[in-house]
Formats: sequence, structure tokens, C-alpha cells
Amino acid sequence: MFRSLMPKDKHFFDLFDEISEKIVEGAEILCKMLDNGPDYGEPAKQLKTLENEADQIAHQIVAQLHRTFITPIDREDIFHLVNRLDDILDLTEGAASRIKLYQPKSVPEGAKALTRVLLESARSVKDMIHLLHNMKQSEKILKLTVEIKRLENEADIIRRSILSNLFRDEKDVFELIKWKDILEYIEKGTDRSDDVGNIVEGVVLENT
Repeated sequence: MFRSLMPKDKHFFDLFDEISEKIVEGAEILCKMLDNGPDYGEPAKQLKTLENEADQIAHQIVAQLHRTFITPIDREDIFHLVNRLDDILDLTEGAASRIKLYQPKSVPEGAKALTRVLLESARSVKDMIHLLHNMKQSEKILKLTVEIKRLENEADIIRRSILSNLFRDEKDVFELIKWKDILEYIEKGTDRSDDVGNIVEGVVLENT
């Protein structure tokens, strides 16, 4: 009862919103990177800047967590949530930096579709995180966690299909190695989105 009467710092949710917006922006940049190549330098630079900005917000959240007596949700959930959100953008930037580094000769069929799934997942994460401001939106939040899980499964299927085609058709082993690495980073971004969904689902079930 005492806990329920204490003020809670809800600024955490605003900071989560800021990170999730940058996640969407990063996924959009990665999509354009594959659509508009092969000049990969500028979008990779933009994504690195975004990643650094998100890291600063993540540090701000952790610092505030240490200063706040009563948090709006469990402090362990806040810690895990900020780390998984940060991971999504880290992996997106990791894919971009490898595209810039490897300079692949062409984009395999399906790679753009996989990146668009990452973008859809990022947008769902953004919507879900924003709804955390109001736990009365629990039904909408839980529907988004299901959608994020569906997108994670779709991304896994697409990645496997691309790799299967590459192993069958790609004659240049170096191109195969390049794309195997790049695709793994993109698909892992959807994995981390699903991790965020799982954390949020737990938060909602504990607080409604």
C-alpha cells in the first residue's frame, strides 16, 4: 500500500519512446541502404550516429534508475527493456556497417524483404512501447506482442530461404560469406524485438 502512494518517475517511458523512435529511423535507413546502393557510406554513417544517440539515452535511463526510489514498473524490467531496445539498433547498425565494409556485388533476392520485416517489427515495438504510458491499453499492447512474434518467425523463414538459395546458386564463396553474416544481423534484430515483446508482456501481466 505504501508503494502505491509514493510518486513514480514516469520519465522513463518518455526515454523509452525516444529510443524506439530511433530504432524505427535506423530500420528505415537500412531499407533505403539496400534499395539505393551501392553507395553505402552515408547511410552507414547516419546509422552509426543514431546508435550513438540511442546509447546516450540508454545511459541516461540507467543513471536515472539508480537515482529513482519508486519506479513506474519493476526496475529489473526497466534494465532489461533498455538493453534489449538498444540491442535492436546495435544489430541494425551492425548490418549496415558490414554492408559498407564488405561492399557486396549485388543484393540477393529476399534481402530487401527481410529488412522490411525488421522495419515492420521496429514500428510495432515503437507503438507497443508508447502504449506503456497507459496500462489500460493492455489489450492493444498484448496484440502487438503477438504481432512482433509473428514478424520474428517470418524473418527467420525469409533468412533461411535466402541462405538456401545462396548455397544453391551463389558461385562466389566470398559473397556467400558476406551475406550470411549480414543476414544474421538483420534477423537477430527481429529476435531482439521479440525479446522486448516478451518483457513488455510480463510487465503488462504484472501491472493489470
